[in-house]
Amino acid sequence: MDDINDCVKKYLSQSGVKDYGGWTICAGSATVAGRGVVATRDYNAGDVIFVDVPLIVSPRAIGPDGTGSPVCPVCYAAVTTPIGCPGGCRWPVCGRQCADRPEHRDECRYVRQLRPKVTNKSDGQTWSVGIYNAITAVRGLSIRRGEYKYFLDVLQKKLTERPTFEVEELKRNISMQLDENDEQTMITTCKIMDANCFETIVNRYNKSISLKGLYPVASFMNHSCVPNTMHNFDVKLQMIVKASLPIYKGQEITTNYTNSIWPTSLRQHHLLTSKQFICTCSRCCDSEEFGTELAALNCIVKNCDGRILPINPLSKMSIWQCKICTKLVTSAEMICFYKDIETIMKSISVFCPKSFEAILKSFNIHKNSPYVVDLRLKFIWKSKNNSLNLEQLLYKEKLCVEILDLVQKLRLGQCRLLGLISQEHQKVISEKAYRFRRKWNTKTLNVFEEQIRKLKEIYSSILDEDVNLNTNTIQ
Repeated sequence: MDDINDCVKKYLSQSGVKDYGGWTICAGSATVAGRGVVATRDYNAGDVIFVDVPLIVSPRAIGPDGTGSPVCPVCYAAVTTPIGCPGGCRWPVCGRQCADRPEHRDECRYVRQLRPKVTNKSDGQTWSVGIYNAITAVRGLSIRRGEYKYFLDVLQKKLTERPTFEVEELKRNISMQLDENDEQTMITTCKIMDANCFETIVNRYNKSISLKGLYPVASFMNHSCVPNTMHNFDVKLQMIVKASLPIYKGQEITTNYTNSIWPTSLRQHHLLTSKQFICTCSRCCDSEEFGTELAALNCIVKNCDGRILPINPLSKMSIWQCKICTKLVTSAEMICFYKDIETIMKSISVFCPKSFEAILKSFNIHKNSPYVVDLRLKFIWKSKNNSLNLEQLLYKEKLCVEILDLVQKLRLGQCRLLGLISQEHQKVISEKAYRFRRKWNTKTLNVFEEQIRKLKEIYSSILDEDVNLNTNTIQ
C-alpha cells in the first residue's frame, strides 16, 4: 500500500494540494472491504479531512431515449443551442472560446483524427450524441499518457463482460478503427468510473449541473449507510471531504454510495446493481433503521395501528410482520403494496397539503414509506416560499422539521442533507417572519431572528458557502 499512498500524495502535491496528512490508504482488518482510507489522527465533525483533485471529469451521458441535455464539455455550462466544436470533434461547445481552450486541444485533435460521422444532416445538428457520450472514454487516454497511468492498474473496476456503452457509442460514430491499446484503455477507464465515480455538482449561471468525476483518494473510501464524511465541490471541481461525525485515530473513513433517505431494500438493490455488493452495516441489519421505520408500511389489518417490517432486512425474500398484531406478509405482497404506493404518489400532479395528507390517511400509507418521503422532499426543493399560501408555507416548515429529525435519527451527523434542509428551513422562517412582521411583537421577532441565525450558521458551515461564492461567474 506504500506505493499507492506515495502515488496519491505525489498527485495531490503536484495538483496544488498542500495538506494531505491525517489519513492513509491501507489494507487489513481496519477496513470493511479489504482496503480503504483510515484516519491517522482524530477529527471533529466539520473538520476537513482531505481535498481531492479529479483525474477525470465529464458530463453525464444522454440516454438512448434522448433523456438528458448536453452541457459544454469544457466549461460545463448548460448549452441551450449547442453547436459542434469548430475544431472538428463534434462535441457540443459554447462557442469558439471553449473550443480553443488549451485543455480541449489534444482531445479535440484525437477525436477529429477518428473522422466523426456526420449524421442528422436534415435537422442541421452539428454535434453528435454518440461522440458526446464517449467523452469519459476519450479522457481516460490522458491518464495513460501521463505519469499517473498507475491509477489505471490500482483503482477498482466494475466486473462485467458486457460491451462498454461509451466505447461502443464512439465506435458507432467514427469512420476510423480504434487503436487496440486505446480501446482497452477506454474500456478500463469506463469500468473504473462505473465503480468509483462521484456525482460532481457545480453551479453555472445559477443552475446546478450534475457531472461525474473520478477522485483518486475518494475512490478508496468504502461505503457505509451511516457514513462519517460528507463532501462539497469548489469552483475548480476539487472535492472537499469533511467529517460529518467525530472520527478517531485508527477508524475507517467512509462515504455513502447511495441515497441516505432510501429504505434498506432500495439501498441494497441500488448497491447490488451499481456497485455489485450487499451492505451489512448496522443500519442495514436493523429492520427499524434506528427507529425511523423507513421501510415500514401501515398494518393492513383493520383497526391495527402497527407497522409491517421485514423480519430479515438483508433478504429480498424476507417475510414481513406487524409489530403489534404479528400479521405476516410475504415479500411478493410487499412488492405489490410498494407498487401501489408508487402509483398513487405519481398520480399527484399538484401538491396540496390537505389532499396529500388525506391520501395518506385514506390509503393507510405510512409517512416514511418509500416514494412518500421522496414526494415530501420534492415539495421542499421546488416550492417557492413567496408564492405559497400560508397553509402551504406552514406545511413546508413542518416537513423541514420532520426531515431534520429523520437525519438526526439516522445518525448522519453534519451531512449535506442537513445543510440543504436547514437552508430551506431558514428561508421558510424568514418568509414567515416577513409576513407577520406587523403582527408580532419585538420579543417574538427576536426569537425568530435567533432561529434564523442558528440555521444559517449550520448550513453555511456544512455547505461551504464561501467556497462557491464565485461559481456563477465562471466562463
